[in-house]
Amino acid sequence: MRATLIVNAGSGRSGRRKADELPAMLAARGIHLDGFWAVEDEGELRKRVQRAVKLDADTVIVGGGDGSMTTAVDVLAKRSKVLGVLPLGTGNSFARTIGLDDDLAGAIDALVARRIECVDLGIVAGTYFANFATIGLSAEIAEEASRPLKRAIGAASYVIAGLLPFMRAKPFRATIVVDGEKNRMKTQQIVIASGRYFGHQPIAPDATAVDHRLAFFTTTGVSHAEVARMYLAMGLGVQDSLPDAIAFSAREIRVKTKPRQKISVDGNRLGKTPATFRVVPRALNVIVGPRFDAVSR
Repeated sequence: MRATLIVNAGSGRSGRRKADELPAMLAARGIHLDGFWAVEDEGELRKRVQRAVKLDADTVIVGGGDGSMTTAVDVLAKRSKVLGVLPLGTGNSFARTIGLDDDLAGAIDALVARRIECVDLGIVAGTYFANFATIGLSAEIAEEASRPLKRAIGAASYVIAGLLPFMRAKPFRATIVVDGEKNRMKTQQIVIASGRYFGHQPIAPDATAVDHRLAFFTTTGVSHAEVARMYLAMGLGVQDSLPDAIAFSAREIRVKTKPRQKISVDGNRLGKTPATFRVVPRALNVIVGPRFDAVSR
């Protein structure tokens, strides 16, 4: 197997350390590289993925976290190229969605096995995303969670970074339009997912990357106690049991808020509301892991 490898050395706690080791690790498993780049941010990663496409690379292996994966899929979407995933980030939601764990050796095993599936992606404001978009408080927290902090303490960085946004957050009014029907609510945040996972937990019990649907989740409790309860429930994977939860799936979701709210796509800021989110079925060729069937039922 021949491939191009691009590693975001700024991802998570292990990106920088693993960047120099990966070419030899892949070569030892029979994966020969036509090109290798270690980059420092998503902007440089995008340029390298675009360069790999121009050089007609058949397989582009990307090492990084969810932000890196969304950057890569935005370039590779609707192309014949194949994405290989090496999970080096803090959350690695996309890796879990395609049947991988955080284990790097297991991800390399999957590259060697080379089982290719065509998965769905979300799109908003002309940008494809691999996992989820957040509106409101979670978007604010993602912006506060700096890369050095994520490298230092991993997932706990979101807790630390979230304290100030949590204390100053104010509820907003949202109008959600699905199939011509409007639903109005007051909330603190909205999550719209194209994959299965929000962090380490499923965003919805039946959400997958091949169901041709977007998963929507929010709660209408807006006090600090209710928002804290929501985050705890999401961390435990029981958010759908909350009495004020609103969850559904749809092919297209329009969101308008008052006041306008920040939108974050897999941790990267992408404008403000209003916005229309759509699913793009079978948009990406990707090498999946051994648990793909289990998480795609």
